[in-house]
Amino acid sequence: MTTLTGDELSGRDAVVVGGTGNVGSFLVDGFLRAGARVIVPSRRQGNLDRLIARYGEDRADRLVGFIGDIGTTDGAKALHDEIAQTSTDLAAVAAAPASWHQVPSMLRAGFDDFRSVIETRLFPHYLAAEALLPLLSPDGAYTAINGPAGFIRPPQPGMGAIATVAAAQSKLIEAISAETGGRPRVNDLVMMAFLGPNGTRPGSPLTGEQVADFVVALSTDRASAVHGRSIDLRDPRQVEDALAGRFTTRTDTNREDAR
Repeated sequence: MTTLTGDELSGRDAVVVGGTGNVGSFLVDGFLRAGARVIVPSRRQGNLDRLIARYGEDRADRLVGFIGDIGTTDGAKALHDEIAQTSTDLAAVAAAPASWHQVPSMLRAGFDDFRSVIETRLFPHYLAAEALLPLLSPDGAYTAINGPAGFIRPPQPGMGAIATVAAAQSKLIEAISAETGGRPRVNDLVMMAFLGPNGTRPGSPLTGEQVADFVVALSTDRASAVHGRSIDLRDPRQVEDALAGRFTTRTDTNREDAR
């Protein structure tokens, strides 16, 4: 089985937005395994402390954590300034700021709940891109992490708000990728993986480590031609292909295939 060698991003920097979360912590681990120095903002010091404690001394010294909030315009500007001072060679950004949301009924939950989901799950993706894309090296890669909820017809009861966010995120990242023109590269990764606070959940088609391996491969020069795509990641064979430098149309989805 193909694995990361530790040389993929050696000596370069990566930022993981949402790096203390269920998905983000796997991404942090993947970038560390690829040899990168990993920068992780978090709103809470305790979350950073727990993340840093997961790694031995040989890797923890390549993990840079600081307090920051990507969910507000002021917080995003402060994040931009902090990372600009920290990194002069930012090769990769992986943005996973959103968490799952499901209620018994979207309509019964009311407008305030719907607005909150939009504000706390979608807006941070815009703010992260606005703050961090200008800092990425021209050969760098920006990967937004998405879930499949927005591409299932119809969404399951109570998933309407998060499905709206997922669909809107895909279009948002598509629009941003058109503006960068591939320098840096921008992609939306729709992952079929069930990840919780204790790791990969039983029955998940992919492990958290496999998702991280794919994101790392997508962030290297192996994927220099991969830009402006919405990638439907659901098969371990796609991870094997990516680690071997193969990004074929089989990894991509038009929206009919994703539903």
